[in-house]
Amino acid sequence: MDAWRARASKEHPANLERMKPPQRLTLLATLCHVRQTEITDSLVDLFIQLVLKINTRAERKVEKEAELKKVRGKEAMLLRVA
Repeated sequence: MDAWRARASKEHPANLERMKPPQRLTLLATLCHVRQTEITDSLVDLFIQLVLKINTRAERKVEKEAELKKVRGKEAMLLRVA
């Protein structure tokens, strides 16, 4: 399929118009299919990167909140209160 895509992308639009319909349609269909696949793959990669970035931020926020809740000597204070 890569060979068909390379061939279709090398052709000028005027040359495609001169081709017989079966050949022209095959080249254009192949080009469109491969491009659609490439675009879909790129979008999925971007989505995965976005999810990882959101996840990383969420983990940092949780860790930061956990650090804020830590109190030095908390156990000693609780023992004195008890």
